[in-house]
Amino acid sequence: MSRRYVQCQDTIVNGQIDSQLRLVTKVILKNMANVRSIIIAGGFGKGEGNIKLTKDGKVRCLRDFDIVCIVDRKPNSKVVDELYDQIYKSLGLRNPESSLFRQQSFAVDLKFLRKEDLIYPDIYFYDLKAASQILWGEDVRPLIPWTKKDVPLSSGLRLIFEKVCGLLGNFSIAYVQGKTPTYQEKESLVSECHKTFIEIGTALCILAGKYEPKYAQRAKVLENLYATQFPELARILPELPKKVIEYTDLRLRSYSLENYEDPVELWFSAQNYLREAFNFYLKSYTGKSLSDWNALPNLMRAVAREYYKPFLGPLLRARLRFSSRFLLDLATFLYQGLTNLEYTYVVALNKEGTPLRPLLRWYISPSLKYLPAGAMLLFSLNRDATIEKDLLKSAAKELRSCIPVEISSFDASGWEELRCRFLKAHSLYRGYHLVK
Repeated sequence: MSRRYVQCQDTIVNGQIDSQLRLVTKVILKNMANVRSIIIAGGFGKGEGNIKLTKDGKVRCLRDFDIVCIVDRKPNSKVVDELYDQIYKSLGLRNPESSLFRQQSFAVDLKFLRKEDLIYPDIYFYDLKAASQILWGEDVRPLIPWTKKDVPLSSGLRLIFEKVCGLLGNFSIAYVQGKTPTYQEKESLVSECHKTFIEIGTALCILAGKYEPKYAQRAKVLENLYATQFPELARILPELPKKVIEYTDLRLRSYSLENYEDPVELWFSAQNYLREAFNFYLKSYTGKSLSDWNALPNLMRAVAREYYKPFLGPLLRARLRFSSRFLLDLATFLYQGLTNLEYTYVVALNKEGTPLRPLLRWYISPSLKYLPAGAMLLFSLNRDATIEKDLLKSAAKELRSCIPVEISSFDASGWEELRCRFLKAHSLYRGYHLVK
């Protein structure tokens, strides 16, 4: 059965990608005995993978392989680490898993799920059902009961937070101090900026209840509903639909860096669009306006009360056969307390100190503390390389609730130091959740 991983219909291009995925599949099956199914999700699963053709006609993937393994038992972290090593070795690539920010280069992203895990009404699971391809084994996708109307607002907020990570991970303040990005840095930076605009559009489609799994479909949906559904945001960001369509088109076909915009100017444009879209989404999500980004941590209390409920509700019904508002509220608080305990352990295990601060606000999960810290950090940097010091201080204070932070000063050098600590917090959190 032929598979199509990119919009390009060239059988040689799709064949090269298929060969790489066959290698990944072979390594997984060789090293794991309880695999039921292997699925390619994400952009390549949708047939909209992001690639570049080199001068010698070879395919270089610019975005990740999102691989889902349906297993009887989830592997431990040691098994997963060894599996990553074997996969990258088979592909002839350097393993980026130990990098501070792995998304700066192509990566293979493995997710291990059991059949009973396919119960969450998240954008991830709907895409897995509606826009993925089976690489090997049983087709478990019909077990996912959700439709696109079930995608919760929490999924859109998570996408926005992911773009905060992406913009910080691919940037350095040295770029506004005269350093010219290397070709690869420029490529990664531009790609991430384009993805930021695209995912802003995705979040808004979720907010409007009009989500579509395909990038091209979503861009058209946003164009049609933007002015009428979001007039307030349309007055602030009138060019958003046009940019989403433009960058979606660029993402879906191979293109040359020579035609790119200036990467630093593009980054600050993406930063501004994300700031406005984030503020708008938060207001829609919580019903509360955010006039000062220093107040973001306080607003996250309202977010934390609701954020996990769309995912915990189905779990309670599956395990207990019933649920109630009180039980869901209790589970939400207990779940976040547990993640703080476990994250504190992970921080200590990685010799980052033994901070007890996460336990002081146990009712807000680590991700809902370090991600807002990243947003304040991101928005504290101005185009002229000046820093909003109060906002940077607020970011440092919030990040200390997750990981020890010591920065020399609240200026450009302090901004860069805090960026690295933020990425470390994100790396530790992601590493803990690799096999969950």
